[in-house]
Amino acid sequence: MTRSVEFKPAAQGDIAVAFAWYEAQRTGLGAEFLRAIATARDQLAHSADRYPVTRGVFRWIKLRRFPYALHFDIVADGVRVHACLHFRQSPTRWPGA
Repeated sequence: MTRSVEFKPAAQGDIAVAFAWYEAQRTGLGAEFLRAIATARDQLAHSADRYPVTRGVFRWIKLRRFPYALHFDIVADGVRVHACLHFRQSPTRWPGA
């Protein structure tokens, strides 16, 4: 079963900030970050329920190569990504905190 994946505005903002930071570090690194996001999105579309629950109904998927995770929940019509957070960010920023 393939689910739709929706990025909430807060997650979109997190991704934009991280993209800008990586692109400032090295041209093209931001694009690599976005490819990691796209890969994670595709994995969520096909098998979101295999990722661990972190708090309440919220789960996370770690990005390959980057120290970030997408925090999401599963709803009847798909997957909602609520945040894209660096591993060193406080868990109080996690959805459901």
